[in-house]
Amino acid sequence: MSRIPRQNIALSPQAVKLRLANGQSRCAGRVEIHYRGQWGTVFGTLWDQRNADVVCGELGCGTALSAPRGAHFGGGSGLIVTSDVQCRGTETALRECLSAPWANHRHYGVAHPYDAGVICSAHRFPKLVSGPSPCSGRLEIHNDRESGTVCDRDLDWNAATVICAELQCGVAVSVRKGAYFGEGAGLIWNDRFACKGSEADLIDCPLVPVNRSECTHSNDVSVICSRNHGPRLVGGKDRCSGRVEVLHGEHWGTLCDVYFGLEDASVVCEHLQCGVVEKIPRSAAFGKGNGTIWKENYGCHGDESRLWECPVSSMEAFTCSHENEASVICTDENWSLRLMNGGSRCDGRVEIYYNHSWGRVQDSLWDLNDANVTCRQLGCGEAVTAYNNSKYGEGEGPVWVNDVRCEGKESHLRKCSTFTLNPHRSDSIGVGVLCSEHKQLRLSGGGSRCAGRLEIYHNGIWGSVCYDSWDLTDADVVCKQLGCGHALQLPLHISAAPDIGPIWLNELECSGGESFLWECPHALWGKHDCRHEEDVKIMCSEHKELRLVNGKHRCEGRVEVFYNGSWGTVCSVNLDFDDGAVICKQLGCGTLVSIDYYARTFGVGTGPIWLDEMECRSHESTLWQCQADPWGQHNCDHWEDAGVVCSGNTINHSAYR
Repeated sequence: MSRIPRQNIALSPQAVKLRLANGQSRCAGRVEIHYRGQWGTVFGTLWDQRNADVVCGELGCGTALSAPRGAHFGGGSGLIVTSDVQCRGTETALRECLSAPWANHRHYGVAHPYDAGVICSAHRFPKLVSGPSPCSGRLEIHNDRESGTVCDRDLDWNAATVICAELQCGVAVSVRKGAYFGEGAGLIWNDRFACKGSEADLIDCPLVPVNRSECTHSNDVSVICSRNHGPRLVGGKDRCSGRVEVLHGEHWGTLCDVYFGLEDASVVCEHLQCGVVEKIPRSAAFGKGNGTIWKENYGCHGDESRLWECPVSSMEAFTCSHENEASVICTDENWSLRLMNGGSRCDGRVEIYYNHSWGRVQDSLWDLNDANVTCRQLGCGEAVTAYNNSKYGEGEGPVWVNDVRCEGKESHLRKCSTFTLNPHRSDSIGVGVLCSEHKQLRLSGGGSRCAGRLEIYHNGIWGSVCYDSWDLTDADVVCKQLGCGHALQLPLHISAAPDIGPIWLNELECSGGESFLWECPHALWGKHDCRHEEDVKIMCSEHKELRLVNGKHRCEGRVEVFYNGSWGTVCSVNLDFDDGAVICKQLGCGTLVSIDYYARTFGVGTGPIWLDEMECRSHESTLWQCQADPWGQHNCDHWEDAGVVCSGNTINHSAYR
């Protein structure tokens, strides 16, 4: 008796989902359909290229390369949803094709060795090979027809982030050029992966065709991922205190304390289920490690639950020794408090640590008495404002506490007369606090966030710091706190008018090991005999500037970059249109007109050659956001200095007559 297909006209898009399983990317694999609450397969009778074309189109995977039957990608399990599929090839979804009745009982128990599969044209998947683990190595892109390597000019940090996530290898730690894990063989892909960094798989990234005839296997790119391991604390009194170590591959290494701040430390404590940060000791307080110092800058926001959820950037240019290893002391105490999503640890949404996890406080009658107790427990002074709204966001954890009633004199929130543990109730709204000791630090008027007049936000007002007794050690604490490297002993001339607010601090005597400037010994807040002409102005090593020199106006000339206290040049050998476009954009000089190679027009510079092997994508707002070799690392001479001509600020010829 012959099978008679029918059309599944009653199937809505909401009732049916489609996926390809067990094929190494979402564009190849066993065809699976989610129907009536469960996933099932397609019996492979009559399965052909037209059916596969419809599947590929529905999934946004291009066209079908092949339509394998016979459980090519392994047999599924459970329900066989349908069989005898007959598509014309013009349908937009598999549910529109003729087929045997869906979920017919005669398909239960049928052998899965006949499951249908699909390989689509967009099918490609990454592998990391020749490295110490599956999560680090030379990048190779595979599909069912060919495989090849990628030129190191065609893969950036965003693409590496997607690759590490797709391989379930955590976050990208480094993108290495120049066949770091050895040269591959065969094909080199002629495409640039234009990822945003948020894609689920590499196949979701747009491909930009490029002509990279100059790339050889000596340019094969490599990627190192974090592998979702670590951290641990070593050398302390218990597992919740010690030197911060992170596992990459099979090796534990330490982190440099220069770029390790309170938010990073908070995530380490949360990751280890160790409560809240008590202190961030500096200068290898728990002894020196003996492994690698990972040159990573974790940009945690403080509300992540795992360290690998934080943004990570490579700090390859920074030199750090075992004298500068990051350490943390956490406190694993129930009913510890923290303030989240504000401007400092003394400002934000109130959260309580209980039973090894952070939860929320909800209270529609939250007032200044409750807020005062919270600030006092945190060592944050007195409450300035109590919030019982969503100013800081509602958060996502359990609701540990409702209906707090304090007199305002209690030392801890848990000692208030009413303190209700009720994780099941959530009919009230979240609460927040702004405390008087909410402090922030900034450098203003110096051209970047790493140079300028030193200003402190205290008691609700921005004010300055007096120069009396100020030295380079004090400045170092500021630079480290801001994530700006170390202090430079250079004068800073800024045109901004002197501050007109209060002078908050005077007579500072830092030892250099402090995490925050206000931890240093100093005179009483606001007590001084200074004028604003004595305001502290500093420059840190991460302060960067850009200029064009030796041209007829400010929008043409030799490219020079100020970094680590010195003006230097940029190598022109591999500078391309995208790199030049970013330079013009950063300077507010319009669009790129031309690039001057080999110092032909604007002459040779002096000093260091700061940047080489630039790889901008034109969307960057500053030159130092582009991929490049580490600062100061190059194989150029000054006769190869780069220059650019931009469209803006063109010459007024009448002025030269």
